[in-house]
Amino acid sequence: MGIEGMVGSPPQALLERLKDYGQEDAFAFWDELSPPERHSLVKDLESLDLSRIDRIIRCSMRSQGLPVAAIEPVPESDVSAVEGRTPEERERWWKMGLKAISEGKLAVLLLSGDIGLPSGKSLFQIQAERILCVQKLAARAAKEGSVASVSIHWYIMTSPFTDDATRKFFESHKYFGLEADQVTFFQQGTMPCISKDGRFIMETPYRVAKAPDGNGGVYSGT
Repeated sequence: MGIEGMVGSPPQALLERLKDYGQEDAFAFWDELSPPERHSLVKDLESLDLSRIDRIIRCSMRSQGLPVAAIEPVPESDVSAVEGRTPEERERWWKMGLKAISEGKLAVLLLSGDIGLPSGKSLFQIQAERILCVQKLAARAAKEGSVASVSIHWYIMTSPFTDDATRKFFESHKYFGLEADQVTFFQQGTMPCISKDGRFIMETPYRVAKAPDGNGGVYSGT
């Protein structure tokens, strides 16, 4: 349905679907909206997987008031620190790591977020410099003669709220010395924000408030 058709009552089929899940209040301000705003609201609601969201809400509601599982430190016997290893073991691990990198078996995954630091460098720049350094070390260890023979792929998970700005930031800084094709951006998903009784919270009368859905986007994005 186009903008010109957004008059009268909300689309009946969509309204019935919302009623099935107790979310018909999303249309509470329909009569006060302009045709473009009504169009935006309908498109926003149609994009939601109501069945999946309802399952998540019900699971969340059921978990309220339940005792929290006890969290205990990992036994020291299960933890291995580099500082506690012999020089021979450290050297072996170092060589194993560089070999895996030179063979293209390692990538870097970053859950996007950046801040300014006293040095004037961004966290993105610092991470890129580390990747460049490790690439050079791995190439040197592999004795292949060319630093360009080793490339670590960098996966950066953004959100719909940060994706465009993050991409433009990398472009304006020429990917901090990395090749553009070794950096992949992908967005994590979002979920509607809900009230304590499980109803959608509206960011505006014609838009459902949404927030990042956690790090589950790593699984779906890679």
